[in-house]
Amino acid sequence: MHKVWPREAGDFTPWLAANVQLVSDAMGMDLELDDQEVSVGNYRADLVLKEVSSGALVVVENMYGQTDHDHIGKLITYAAGLNASYAVLLAESFRPEHRSALNWLNSISKEDCGFFGLGLETWRIGDSKPAPRLRVDVQPDDWSRSVRAGKDRKESERSLLLRRFWAEMQSSFRTDSRDWAGRGKPPREAWMTFKSRMGVQFNVTFCRPGNVRRLRCEAYIDTGDKESTAELYEAIESRCHEIEKAFGDELEWSRLEGRRASRISSYFPEPIGFEEEDRWPEAREWAVAALGRLRSAVESVLWGGSDDSRFRGRGAG
Repeated sequence: MHKVWPREAGDFTPWLAANVQLVSDAMGMDLELDDQEVSVGNYRADLVLKEVSSGALVVVENMYGQTDHDHIGKLITYAAGLNASYAVLLAESFRPEHRSALNWLNSISKEDCGFFGLGLETWRIGDSKPAPRLRVDVQPDDWSRSVRAGKDRKESERSLLLRRFWAEMQSSFRTDSRDWAGRGKPPREAWMTFKSRMGVQFNVTFCRPGNVRRLRCEAYIDTGDKESTAELYEAIESRCHEIEKAFGDELEWSRLEGRRASRISSYFPEPIGFEEEDRWPEAREWAVAALGRLRSAVESVLWGGSDDSRFRGRGAG
């Protein structure tokens, strides 16, 4: 680990904070970063995570090498001080006595509380970069089975809700223009594409920018080629004032870091999640109007009012 992350506090902890999904996958929970280097008395907890659906706190204490009494004690102190539901000790290897201690803590813990021991490995094939992997050394009894059952149940409920929302969106779009309706059956994902034209895809999506639940309408720009995608986005962005004037409001312009695509977005005025059924009518009304205005504003520049022949005559996708 020292070769990949020379310093535990300065290198590994920030890396783990930026890669919480590894912990999520290992534990079978939907986790997000709540805070790092959190004060607990005279000590600091490395990471505090939060389970998205329940808000339960998960405290993580990481260390290099084999487990020791010091870090076991810190883990219990942090969990108690922060009133965490779950406590995770992350190390390269676990001494038998410390694995037994975590198992004993699990045996006396109440429901919805537990202790985990996660081992960190780095794998390398040939000259490739080291790939991190977390293995589960300790977990509460029957944890995997209960998590899997819970995830299947939540996924079923989530899928049904999303399919209903998108079906109602399709119905609303059909009253405006049949080609807005979206193709195929309503998806179970948190997004849906309602219109595509060469290089530009118009979507509605439930998202979490800055860990805040939002509803977004977007023009997603991706031609399938890095250079032509950049060229298309630059051509659109160069007329951003004209597009925003036609749209009737400011838009968010985003070159997506590390990705070929770019995005032009508008957000529902207030935070909202797909499970808030009582707010669906206002969300749907906003999305139909906003996506329609966005489509009209962008297409008028590219394929309507544009003098740039590069973008004329592109057919519907």
